[in-house]
Amino acid sequence: MSQTAIAQDAAEDLPEPPGVRLELTMEVATTTNDGLPAALRFTLTNIGSVPIDIPMPAIDCTGSNGSIRVRSEVHFDGTVRAAHGHGCGGGVLDGLPFVEKVRSSWFRLRPGEYLIFMGDRRTMVDKADAAATYEIHAIYIPPKLTPEERRLASQNGFVIPAKTVESNSVSYHER
Repeated sequence: MSQTAIAQDAAEDLPEPPGVRLELTMEVATTTNDGLPAALRFTLTNIGSVPIDIPMPAIDCTGSNGSIRVRSEVHFDGTVRAAHGHGCGGGVLDGLPFVEKVRSSWFRLRPGEYLIFMGDRRTMVDKADAAATYEIHAIYIPPKLTPEERRLASQNGFVIPAKTVESNSVSYHER
């Protein structure tokens, strides 16, 4: 089920540092007894030509460290009786100076290296109480940095992605 997609336009109109290319894939890791997707596996791979630095993204939640979110398009078979959404909140303030935080807790991905994350599709995708076909895909949103943080990162040899990346899509039908 795994296909790939390359960096797309970001919400911010920042240029991507030279040599930076990320790839995000999404695949079904486990299924329910009914054969529906349960756990989703997200793989974020550095397919560029330079090492990049990223923090641990929030899964299905927004945050200053970036995030991996699942988006869905729903096509209903009939009348919708009810729909269920979800949300999240929170954040971590560690108080460390920016450069120290990058050095001590971010990941450096060299070309070809990757990180794998898991998420529960049953809580990540909004659900309607009606038969429907769902088409889902994931989006990696890089960390939000101030201009000063971008300058400090560059001065200290860190390369931080600036563009969002979209994954392949997965479709399934739920009754």
